[in-house]
Amino acid sequence: MNKNNRSLLRFFLLFFLAIGIILCSPTLQLAAQNPVAQTPNQTPEIKLEKVGTEKVYFTHHGKPLLSFGGLSDFIFYASDDAYNYRQWANWAAEHGMNHLRAYPPYSWKYIEKFTQDNGGSLNNVLFPYQETQPGNRQFDLTQFNQAYWKRFREQVKYLESKGIIIHLLMMNGWQMDDNEKNWGGHFFNPDNNINAFTDHLKDNRLKFYHSVADNQTELAEVQKAWFNKLIEVTADLDNVYYDLVHEVAENHEDWSKVRVWIDQMSTTVRDRFGELQPQKQIILGMDTGGLNLFQRDWIFNHPNFDLLIYGKKHTFQQAKDWRIKYKKPYIPQESWDENNSKYGYREPKFRARTRKFFWKFMMAKCQQMDLYIKPRIKDQKPGYDHNYNPYGWNPLEKDTLVLRNFWNRLTDYPNLWFNGQLESETASHRYVLSSPEEAIAYLSSEAGTQDISFPQQTIFLKDLSLTDGLYQMDIFKPDQGVLSSQKIEVIQGKVAVQLPEFIDDIAVHFYQGTPLTSVPTSETQPNYLFYGITGLIVGGLITTVLTIFRG
Repeated sequence: MNKNNRSLLRFFLLFFLAIGIILCSPTLQLAAQNPVAQTPNQTPEIKLEKVGTEKVYFTHHGKPLLSFGGLSDFIFYASDDAYNYRQWANWAAEHGMNHLRAYPPYSWKYIEKFTQDNGGSLNNVLFPYQETQPGNRQFDLTQFNQAYWKRFREQVKYLESKGIIIHLLMMNGWQMDDNEKNWGGHFFNPDNNINAFTDHLKDNRLKFYHSVADNQTELAEVQKAWFNKLIEVTADLDNVYYDLVHEVAENHEDWSKVRVWIDQMSTTVRDRFGELQPQKQIILGMDTGGLNLFQRDWIFNHPNFDLLIYGKKHTFQQAKDWRIKYKKPYIPQESWDENNSKYGYREPKFRARTRKFFWKFMMAKCQQMDLYIKPRIKDQKPGYDHNYNPYGWNPLEKDTLVLRNFWNRLTDYPNLWFNGQLESETASHRYVLSSPEEAIAYLSSEAGTQDISFPQQTIFLKDLSLTDGLYQMDIFKPDQGVLSSQKIEVIQGKVAVQLPEFIDDIAVHFYQGTPLTSVPTSETQPNYLFYGITGLIVGGLITTVLTIFRG
């Protein structure tokens, strides 16, 4: 072989290698497979856009965010042997889920209970406050246990690496419940600490929230230190928003004093975050489940709070109305459906009901949705309530991939609004969102039902915000993906759509441009184009190398 031919072959060798490296890059593969994906901006944190308007919405890495799913809300109680959070985080990310609602512990006895209930060893437990002597369960509330907070930080950072958003419940109100495992083990119960500033709580534990109004300065400062600690270990990360107190309603008295406390503690949180991250936006709310109308309204209108967090029964209409009234995002905490059911991953038989809950509240412009992790029924599959292998446990994991695929196909989410009506003779729930460029319609059976069959039918959409013209229309099945795709004309906000037979729920997506390709998942067909090109490159490399060596 002459010198010129060898040079040409070496060029081809380098060419094939370069193409192979480019195509094997995960980032470029994702961009090629998902035409809706956007390039992350330089400010990766979770943010609120259009603040102070009805259309306020979450973004993450500069893109509209849908955060849904569920890991254990006791993740911050547990050592690895009692809850394999890495396995759960990996599983969630692989199945399109990216949400955790969780609280740090306030009772040493509940930490031990959770550990024993889930197969862990008490030798591995960690507490957020320092014991005065190892194992004596007497705590100094002015001293944090750095081993605990190191683990806490590692957990949050691992979740961040998997793209999982944390709804951090900074203080757990139900651990004030007057029983052995909660108040009995509460760090601020004077029986459990050496700090005299908690002594007055022995006669009335609910004065915990009166520290500011009653001038219990030492107690108030230690409470502020707790909130500051949580900010200090998370403020630089891009996956946390904050909930000041979870379930204060069940354990409080004298709202006028509690209100003073809430005001000062929420100011403490915002101030500390601003000191540490002056260029970032803090997102803070407070659970109002169980509070009366006056109390809830005070929190929702408070300038320190950016969110409408509610921990009781949710309805589509409530989520919509409160968003419009308060101009803040609604968080439907604990997957508490309108039929008074809560849904969790541990209960596979509720697959369709859980899926419909996610879709319904996505259509209500809710972008943060957790699964209620605790079991709600007696006939459970065997195993620990929290510490089990989630892979394949519940076929809902297939539906979450489909929901993520659907979300990634949306092109104009910031402008989608409650404009449009859907006429159907059979579906119980009918929801529509539309903008001048895009529209979504979703139909389903009633909440709390499943395996409901619907016949082939024509539905009529009207009052859509879509401008007149031709649109790509996808019929989308929430447990399968795209069923069909075609061009359809919208005139004066009206269009008729022929639907196939379906079970439980179906969606219709109108958008401009060419048909969107599906984002590959473990439940979709392989990317034969990618594999074909890869095979061609490998073949070219082998042929080139053999030719060079054979001379």
